[in-house]
Amino acid sequence: MMIVKDKWYSPGAIKFTKTQIKWLIPRLPSLRNGEYPHNPKESGYSDFGGGKPQFKAGAKFEVPAGIAAELDIRLQRAGVDGILLELLYAGDPDDELFVIEHIANCLKVDSREISQRIRNALYFVSGIDRKAGSYSKYIRGQYYKYLRVM
Repeated sequence: MMIVKDKWYSPGAIKFTKTQIKWLIPRLPSLRNGEYPHNPKESGYSDFGGGKPQFKAGAKFEVPAGIAAELDIRLQRAGVDGILLELLYAGDPDDELFVIEHIANCLKVDSREISQRIRNALYFVSGIDRKAGSYSKYIRGQYYKYLRVM
């Protein structure tokens, strides 16, 4: 699945849904630098819109940096699987299956395992609130039964 280029989320609309996580990952370097992506359909009106902002800020860079920090924490908590998730979506792949196959070949594991690990990480990092407990407990909780526990 290719990332939709026309899609844009205002800072106030960020709820860390699975779709938003996939949208945010390629933009992480800019967000870390305090720059929020511009709306591609921008009309010159400067309101961010999208409802009540989740992050309150005094300076312009604080909102994007806060979003990046939250996503970084979530990805780090997922460990290696978070890195795999970030690797898959960081480059805006044209063919996700090719990237997954390439990762699996490099790690000498089955591509289904890599795909499942990325899916588990995506479910773990998504949601309005961070998941309670560790990633390994989340996996052992039988959320996704056929992944072996690392």
